[in-house]
Amino acid sequence: MTQPGFNVEVASLDRNGDPGFVHARGSFYTSRSAAQFALTQAAALADTYEFDTVSVVIDAVGEGTSRRDVEFIGTPGELAADLTGLQDYKNGVLRTVIPAPRNVTAAVAAIVEATPPLPDSAVDGPDAVAVLDVEVYSTRPGPIPNSRTEVGAYTPQDAHRIAEQLAADLGGTIEPMRNETVLRVTHTADVSDTDRIAAERSVQVRNLRANLSVLDPVADAEHITALAADLDELRARSRPAARPDNTAAVSASVSTPPMAHAADVERSSTRPRGLVTPPTGRSSRAAQATSSTLHTAPAPTHTAAISRSADHGLG
Repeated sequence: MTQPGFNVEVASLDRNGDPGFVHARGSFYTSRSAAQFALTQAAALADTYEFDTVSVVIDAVGEGTSRRDVEFIGTPGELAADLTGLQDYKNGVLRTVIPAPRNVTAAVAAIVEATPPLPDSAVDGPDAVAVLDVEVYSTRPGPIPNSRTEVGAYTPQDAHRIAEQLAADLGGTIEPMRNETVLRVTHTADVSDTDRIAAERSVQVRNLRANLSVLDPVADAEHITALAADLDELRARSRPAARPDNTAAVSASVSTPPMAHAADVERSSTRPRGLVTPPTGRSSRAAQATSSTLHTAPAPTHTAAISRSADHGLG
């Protein structure tokens, strides 16, 4: 039987800013599934414990060998941006589900408590009534995934009232969807400056790669060299040099309890962020010059307060 080809570990950081307690680990047959798991678990860990930064490692294994393919420290948003820049992992990012923003979760919970959605029997049973579904769609700068949050099914009058209240609370707009059976409240989710910079850098990398892919290796050699240097510089911004004591290597051992991720981690200004050790062969200018254009349309998230079906599509 074929063995899984990718091992993933997601950890919190210890007081020194190094990878510590491993909260989630898994083995996968494809790099896409490995990326989905890594980003999903990183976002869930950050959301559950309110961690600003997490650690992720992905090892590629096979035929008795193993190599460190991804070694990362940073925010889930930075992880999404960095993995999207790696050809093997970008498709996994586009299919990843991450938690909705906390203000959305709180707003939806308050709505559901005050006005519970109609039960399934009222929607699908013999005595079904006309209903509208209400959902919240939280957008983030690509390639950081968006989030979809189902509120529930309501009579048309209640649905419009609830959608208007959510739009007012979240600063969003209301748009009918799916043949006017759904009222979607779309708003812009708050993201940190760190994540916004990472997303912008990812777009710049994508544009540079697009330019490199259409240049002639001989006629445009000088231009390719200049663009490749710019690309090296952009990618290096997420891979600062490790600290002098060289303790940035990821540990697979369970070394500290989850809540040991104390505030003093944020005071560690020398802690490396992003892809600490880029995979072999991925950072050379030659590889960058031949990389294909990245398409980083963000993937939505489904986090249901009252969920009747899993729907991760954009529509």
